[in-house]
Amino acid sequence: MTEREASEPLDALLEAAVDAIVIADKQGRILRFNSAAERMFGYVASEVLGQNIQVLMPEPDRGLHDGYLRSYLSGGPARIIGRGREVTARHADGARFPIHLSVGEIAGQGMASFVGIIRDLTQEKAAQDTVRDLEQQLTHADRLVVLGELTAGIAHEINQPLTAIAAFADAGVNLLRGDAVEAGASVEEICQRIAEQARRAADVIARLRDLTRRGEVTKSPQDINALLSNILRLMEHELALGGVRVDVDIDDQLAEVVVDDIQIQQVLVNLIKNSIDALVDNGVAEPVIRVSTARRDDMLCLTVSDNGPGVPEALRDRLFDSFFTTKPRGVGLGLAICRNIAVAHGGQLRYAPAPGGGAEFQLSLPLEMIG
Repeated sequence: MTEREASEPLDALLEAAVDAIVIADKQGRILRFNSAAERMFGYVASEVLGQNIQVLMPEPDRGLHDGYLRSYLSGGPARIIGRGREVTARHADGARFPIHLSVGEIAGQGMASFVGIIRDLTQEKAAQDTVRDLEQQLTHADRLVVLGELTAGIAHEINQPLTAIAAFADAGVNLLRGDAVEAGASVEEICQRIAEQARRAADVIARLRDLTRRGEVTKSPQDINALLSNILRLMEHELALGGVRVDVDIDDQLAEVVVDDIQIQQVLVNLIKNSIDALVDNGVAEPVIRVSTARRDDMLCLTVSDNGPGVPEALRDRLFDSFFTTKPRGVGLGLAICRNIAVAHGGQLRYAPAPGGGAEFQLSLPLEMIG
């Protein structure tokens, strides 16, 4: 069989391949470049045959490749040979694009060569970005829905300091119309109280602005106890309106965890709001919500439980399914989104019947940074 006859099956295989296939010698020079590679990289095979495979790479890989190859051929570790991974490639026009690259070694007749099988990930990455953007929009929309349900409490939170400011201002005017000496000291005190109430209103607005903020997920070290305190303050009126007592048991020695604070607060709002609804809607005589934080091994655990009716056993398997709800006006996305947030942080959200009856949700988060 002639060399040409022997190469015909290989040629047919290379041209039939959907993925780009590039074969290079031990110096990194391109020996074969199939049609799929031409379409992917924008080169005609004749333009790249004999060239160093670096031509298909952007910096910094372009400048480091020959050193990696020499190291491998001298007995050094394989960085990509014999395995696959996602890297960035360079098009003929200079554009960079994501690829999955698998490299294998071809040994024979004392000549080492390498074959690279390449899949363009551009559309896959674009689809992932679209899904991620939709997830973020859905998460943001759910946060707005929950906050919309708390508008009465939010209005009360802001109205209280505004009412106090108006009352102190009226008192100040009345004093200024009286004895100037006595009024001077009293007005100073009144001004201080006005400033305190203004800061209180500003604090409420700041907490609301954070929770309605939309943007990329941003993880940073956070004090979970402080986040919990913020949410309980935000929901004070809602709890009082339902006559719900909150028992808090926190571990004040907990280390900070690296999380997106807005998303974790969204989980807390959902869990506490669900408990309030269950207690109020079912007319529980002495409604109580228990919230606790604790460390368990390498996880931080935050538990929200109540003394309501709990979730019927027949419904528990569907509890975290999208669009499943037991509320007459519910959408059924809250718990599904909450679990996704927990998983995205390397944690979990679980349900269990509370000891003594009721519902118990446990949010676990890794103490070491994930992602």
